[in-house]
Amino acid sequence: MARQRINRTSPTSSVTRDSGFTLVELLVVVGIIVALAAVVIPSISQFAGRGETGAQVQEFDAVQSAMDSLMVDSGVISVNPSPSTSKNTWASFPNGSGVPPLETYLRGGTTAYYYCWDSSGLLTDQHAAANSCP
Repeated sequence: MARQRINRTSPTSSVTRDSGFTLVELLVVVGIIVALAAVVIPSISQFAGRGETGAQVQEFDAVQSAMDSLMVDSGVISVNPSPSTSKNTWASFPNGSGVPPLETYLRGGTTAYYYCWDSSGLLTDQHAAANSCP
């Protein structure tokens, strides 16, 4: 004789599951995100200062190139060294009359850093917050 399968379902039990996530599933996803953040953030933070350093080097090179161009164009071979309190006082850079200001050789006209130079026009120092040249 064959057995009959009796399907008994009570009105209180639900065969279908409510849509949504369980607490365990949410904790697993949060754990994965935290683990990825722990791996990625140190890798990114090591590159944070490199952009600023590169910009500083590029600006130093641009200002030195502008000084060199100004000296060649004007025929100046010796300049006043930077004053003891130099905050980009470009007016004190060239020696002689009829020499254009250094700002005309710089694209922006101003710089983010402060510079000191010697009598040959060579930049000797670059710093962010300067009250005086060494």
